[in-house]
Amino acid sequence: MNHHDPVVTTGRGAVRGTLEDGTATFLNIPYAAPPRGAGRFAPPRPHESWDGVRDATRPGPTAPQSERRLGRVDMSAYFGPGRIPGDDYLTVNVWTPEITRGALPVMVFVHGGGFVAGSTRAPMYDGSAFARDGVVLVTLNYRLGITGFLDLPGAPANRGLLDVVAALRWVHE
Repeated sequence: MNHHDPVVTTGRGAVRGTLEDGTATFLNIPYAAPPRGAGRFAPPRPHESWDGVRDATRPGPTAPQSERRLGRVDMSAYFGPGRIPGDDYLTVNVWTPEITRGALPVMVFVHGGGFVAGSTRAPMYDGSAFARDGVVLVTLNYRLGITGFLDLPGAPANRGLLDVVAALRWVHE
């Protein structure tokens, strides 16, 4: 930890990111509770608040998904590294110019992958260039495949898109 690392307060608690070349980066900030147990096929719920300062310097887990290859071609540059285990993957990453500035435009980017693959961990979703141009960039993970889009009796449809809406609410707040 560097005493110059930026700390910001979200609606659920404080997070510590990194500062490099005038860009503050905050990774793996939860916008919703982990989809565990009965919550796996339920609408997203708010994440509980936390005490202290949460580490937002390292990427977190990804939504469950199968390996993404196109024959022998490694597609990880586009979809990310594939499955990184962990249930707490309903998270956002934020890149912003140094936090001393006033109001800035905010852009939210939802990763591709046909609703079955992808994550914010793909190198092409690094928002540093946007931040250097004065734009706050937010990327988000959401439920994919069966957990996000399987039509189940008694469960809401398109849970992955409900996750995206929850992340947009988090950004708005």
